[in-house]
Amino acid sequence: MPDMNDDLLQLKNRIEKSMYRILISKTDEDQDRLWLVGRISDVRLKKLLPRLSVSSLHVLDVINAHESIKGVDIARDMGITKGAVSKITRKLLDQDLISKTRLPDNLKEIYFSVTSLGTELAELHRVFHQEQDQKSMELLTSFDAASLEIVADFLEKLASLR
Repeated sequence: MPDMNDDLLQLKNRIEKSMYRILISKTDEDQDRLWLVGRISDVRLKKLLPRLSVSSLHVLDVINAHESIKGVDIARDMGITKGAVSKITRKLLDQDLISKTRLPDNLKEIYFSVTSLGTELAELHRVFHQEQDQKSMELLTSFDAASLEIVADFLEKLASLR
């Protein structure tokens, strides 16, 4: 009869190998870019895409979801610093993906909105995430809720060790 420690060691090794394969696979950034490049029709966007980070795409998504939004609200929505939002929005402004406005009665606050070019990119990025979410849901539905609860609990505890 195999020793329990041997079984645990084998499981640990399987988990580590799987996590390593996940971590060394193409990053989300690469996956996003490859998918988007294949579907972008606008030549300007094809040139801009290599210079955009995944964070930029996500900030663009947040701005696109609102008619106009302040930087502090973007930071709160995404859980990132206001400084990071400032840096990203500067780049998005330079690339003509977003625009900024101020209210006549409050020149201090800056509101961001997407340009038509930014809307095209944000919409494509949203479709990419819908496809990824659908694949994830197909995988998840192949397991019962109790099993998924165990996996989620394990991953949360593993993350807290790091």
